[in-house]
Amino acid sequence: MGTAVAISVAIVISWFVMLGHYIAAIGRVDVGITAYAQSELPPGKQFVLQGPDPRYPGGDPSWPAYARILTKALEAKGFVPVASSPDLIIRVTYRVGDTLTSVSTTTTPTKDGSTDSTSVSTTNLRTIQIEALDAASAAAGNPTVVWSIHAQSRGTGDGLAKVFPNMVAAMDGYVGVTAEQEVKVSNYDSDPEVVRLTQP
Repeated sequence: MGTAVAISVAIVISWFVMLGHYIAAIGRVDVGITAYAQSELPPGKQFVLQGPDPRYPGGDPSWPAYARILTKALEAKGFVPVASSPDLIIRVTYRVGDTLTSVSTTTTPTKDGSTDSTSVSTTNLRTIQIEALDAASAAAGNPTVVWSIHAQSRGTGDGLAKVFPNMVAAMDGYVGVTAEQEVKVSNYDSDPEVVRLTQP
């Protein structure tokens, strides 16, 4: 009887541990950030975004939504979007790829011994690259990078839309600074900045 009770308790504990890990991971996005900035940043804050405009061949239909999120984030840092004559051309690229498939086996105690269950998970690497180019040097054909940020996050799903606001929010604090070693930033869908960026 004692053995059966011990096994039952072990099963319950195992279940709660797995449930706890699952709940903790819900809505969390882990992002790796590297950044570069010139030692002395120019004073100009007016910018235009340059990305895969869907009006042109090879464009991305999601770009207008992503551009709105990026514009909100940049405005919060004091940057001003303009239609022409910018100080900065902010070039944005992004992709999803580098698919990894992993197999894990979980052993669960039972009355008769134990049972093994196998699960297969697939993750993709989501990356966003932002480069702020000096507009004057770009017009002269020799664009100078004023500052840049590279963000990457590995997770399930083959799209970028759900995590794009989280990844942009993770960049806060790294605009115009240098971070040569990757910095890990984690946030949640409920974080105030993520919520703000997702609002219409």
